[in-house]
Amino acid sequence: MSTNGIRNFRPELHYTPESNWINDPNGLVYENGNYHLFAQYNPDAAHWGPMHWAHAVSRDLIHWQHLPIALYPDELGTIFSGSAVYDSKHTSGFGKDGKAPIVAVFTHHHHEEGTDHAQDYEQQSIAWSTDGVHFEKYEGNPVLPSRARDFRDPKVFRNTVKNCWGLVLAAGDRVHFYASKDLKNWEKTGEFGPEGNYSQGVWECPDLFPLEVNGETRWVLLVSMGRNEENHGARTQYFIGSFDGDTFTCDGRFTEPEFIDCGFDNYAGVTFDNASERILIGWGINWVYANESPTGEYCGDMTLPRTLSLVDTPKGGLRLAGASKADAFFGEGVACDGTLPGEVFKLTVTGEGPCTVALQNDAGQQFLFGVNEQNEAFIDRRAAGAKDFSEVFASDWYSVISAPRFYDGAWKLELTFDHSIAELFLDNGTRIFTQVVYPDTPYTAVTASGNAGILVHTLK
Repeated sequence: MSTNGIRNFRPELHYTPESNWINDPNGLVYENGNYHLFAQYNPDAAHWGPMHWAHAVSRDLIHWQHLPIALYPDELGTIFSGSAVYDSKHTSGFGKDGKAPIVAVFTHHHHEEGTDHAQDYEQQSIAWSTDGVHFEKYEGNPVLPSRARDFRDPKVFRNTVKNCWGLVLAAGDRVHFYASKDLKNWEKTGEFGPEGNYSQGVWECPDLFPLEVNGETRWVLLVSMGRNEENHGARTQYFIGSFDGDTFTCDGRFTEPEFIDCGFDNYAGVTFDNASERILIGWGINWVYANESPTGEYCGDMTLPRTLSLVDTPKGGLRLAGASKADAFFGEGVACDGTLPGEVFKLTVTGEGPCTVALQNDAGQQFLFGVNEQNEAFIDRRAAGAKDFSEVFASDWYSVISAPRFYDGAWKLELTFDHSIAELFLDNGTRIFTQVVYPDTPYTAVTASGNAGILVHTLK
């Protein structure tokens, strides 16, 4: 379970539960000025347990109001991951008094007591709300029955090709696609799987959405992957291709998985339904050490929300990119004198060629990031703070991460730091690193090698 750290590591800009455990973000949906965030939640302890859906709402994606638990376990099982849509056209029939419903589509995970894990199975169910707070489960659940063990995480999207609802869900080592007119009756239309060079292993938390680039529409498929030989930890990959209304086709084979985040602390990320932009939030830690994190009464946080786009890069071709929605909450940068303004700040570092930026504290710990001699972006938390709580967290594999840039020449590094989680953006957001760190004392100083210039931004 989550262990007690030497001090308070709770972020301010990143969503965290009031107490206890959260993991995957669920049901991201925008309605009438409100962004709804649901999440996998154990209300009884700061470690993974019987899953419920926690619920919070925000007007700006940074400041969140905690709401009552939205979905509880029942006779069909515990409440695993899923999604939600704003049914503005009342296709489901769940609207009331002229109010369009929010419809949640989620996995019921059934476990047979007294049996081994192989007896578990998963089905898809729905619930709805017309006030955005209280949810009622559909009496006809499950709407997608199954006896498969790995059949979960339904993400509903607007199938603009067939003018209906689409659904993509993880089914073992692939995803399945479905179509529906009313969110209750679903017809399977296709699959996308690991043939060729696609990453193997159990897939989770898919998402499918269109983005415009160079005057045309391309479709992006997100797939989170559990720990395997290729990724060594829970990470999320993406594919770019086309969607014909029935199934997804990748534009080409990736020789290696392409991750939405080069760091190890962004998993199960999905996007908001009904928003004017394609906005993603992920779970800001990693399965392989989350239960051991030194955060005490709570465990788990969400990444900063980021707006997604496709960028045509000179060295990597078309790539998925992200831009932090938290940038709007920081003031103009001022020249840094080598000191840091508290535990929440943003740094903009510009330069060309190799450079190492170091955040340092009075305990002699330092968190490093920059660009190396091979023109790779990197992040290094080996000496950043506490790590004895987990052998995996302390290992070099999870602590020193680099990735080739898709550009040559000058660079701009933008780092947002929030108590215990760092998010680094560079090269138009085509490279992002999210990493948690637990320094014994706050970082108070920053240095940079070479001729780099540093601007520091404080909260407005």
